[in-house]
Amino acid sequence: MKRVAGLAVIAAFMMAGCGGGGEGGVTPAPMPPTVEVTGTWDALMTVIGGDTTVPVGYHWTGVLTVIQSGSTVSGTFSTSVGGVGQISGTVSGDEASFTSTPGPFCAGIFNGFAMVDAAGDQMSGTYSGADCDGTLQALFSAVKRQAS
Repeated sequence: MKRVAGLAVIAAFMMAGCGGGGEGGVTPAPMPPTVEVTGTWDALMTVIGGDTTVPVGYHWTGVLTVIQSGSTVSGTFSTSVGGVGQISGTVSGDEASFTSTPGPFCAGIFNGFAMVDAAGDQMSGTYSGADCDGTLQALFSAVKRQAS
């Protein structure tokens, strides 16, 4: 259970540049963001693999608080199972890539990728990585809270 706490997202976003090489080994320039992800997001994560003791299919929730400045994203997360940590990454077009670093109780790093809908209020994707409890691959979906 401690492993899942260290995972969170988002999982929610964990953004760190997942670019591949273009023609001739040159990485194409990122597209400007077409979505705005600043806000608070409610996320649902589902385990799809890894060597953690948490079974495939296990679900948990999390909350992401994100600030976007241009194409750069940063923020924090917390999960229903006690995990907390930092997220950072980038937005290119409607795609977000991220890195998530869980809090000190179970250090690790997770990288992920999400597609954000055109309205900028829903996203879904995957992330994977490892912490003190082993490796994990997960799916996530998140919905942005409406401003009050």
